[in-house]
Amino acid sequence: MSEPEEFNVSAPWSWNARHFVDRGCPRIGGSEYLLYSDSGATGGLETACPPYVLTNCLGQPENGRLAPVVAVYLDDHSPVFDVQPMDKTDTEGWLNLSLDDEIACLISLVAGVRLRSGGPVRRFTAESADRGTPGFYAHRVPDWTAVAHPIYPTPQQFPLESLADWMNRYLALGREDAVTLVRAARQFRDALWVADTDPELAWLLLVSAVEVIAGREALKDVAPAELLRQEMPALAGQLLDAGGDTHLEGVAEQLVSIVKATTRFMSCMDKYRPDPPVIRPEEYAQVDWEWPGLKKAIKLVYRYRSERLHAGVPFPQPMCHPPMTSGAALDERPSVRAVAAGNSAWMARDLPMHLHTFGYIVRGCLLNWWRSLPAAAAEAVGADASG
Repeated sequence: MSEPEEFNVSAPWSWNARHFVDRGCPRIGGSEYLLYSDSGATGGLETACPPYVLTNCLGQPENGRLAPVVAVYLDDHSPVFDVQPMDKTDTEGWLNLSLDDEIACLISLVAGVRLRSGGPVRRFTAESADRGTPGFYAHRVPDWTAVAHPIYPTPQQFPLESLADWMNRYLALGREDAVTLVRAARQFRDALWVADTDPELAWLLLVSAVEVIAGREALKDVAPAELLRQEMPALAGQLLDAGGDTHLEGVAEQLVSIVKATTRFMSCMDKYRPDPPVIRPEEYAQVDWEWPGLKKAIKLVYRYRSERLHAGVPFPQPMCHPPMTSGAALDERPSVRAVAAGNSAWMARDLPMHLHTFGYIVRGCLLNWWRSLPAAAAEAVGADASG
């Protein structure tokens, strides 16, 4: 059978799952997947956000090693649909993630922990009494390297109960917002996953996570061609003269991701930045959280990111080292007057924050954006951006 007209393959499969149910697609079975982390899950054994059920596996990560901590069950209502003719390249909804790893990325963002799916472990038929058949042929324990002194420490445990509210928020989003959220969440999750072994890559991924939602924000109320008219009026005029509206629209689609990228990034940070952490280090190791000071620090991070990408200049060494502890909390920034490494040196003013501090800001920014979306807010009021 053909799927109803509103079905769109350019959407996350984890988001489509509930919409398949809403459209009356019959249940054809179910699947269960294991998610791995170096942080344990706490709270109740099970929490439901149909068509998903999240179960605490009671896995106990020890000494930084991975354990299966959450099982995801999916009540499968996937439809049979006609494959559309491929007459052009279409990456509108491209995520390069399996359904279960999409969910892992979202939970990683909500909980602020490393989380990755190993794949399916059990398959259920459409029979209501079916207890399932184990199957590990497509299951792989994620690769992981534990370190003695992490550069990006994460919570040892995270509560399972809060996840359902956030998953319901996700499932209530429109398709374009859902794609944007999963893309941003993946950048954040991948940053956490590599932070201790490749901190420079983690810095790049965290900046990119905010750029994903900043780009979506810029296009919410304005078409690409109109945005180009606003930001580059001279170029827009030349394109109109050369080929009319069609030419302008085609070029605008290609340029929209780079039009005033820095301005969009900083505006998004300003709008959605989180409050400072509840527990903070001694004052000398704190980041200035008032926007003028924080803006200066974030701009410096963005500059280092651009230099790393476009000129190959590595991030300052102290920003890629494990943080010290001052008082009751980890230092938010390198607490030195100056530091030298190899043939280079950095003054304190050029070391704006540690990686885990920037990760805290990025995570708060993404969660605040997520909770601001109207459809999501209506679905699950009360989910807390603090995770």
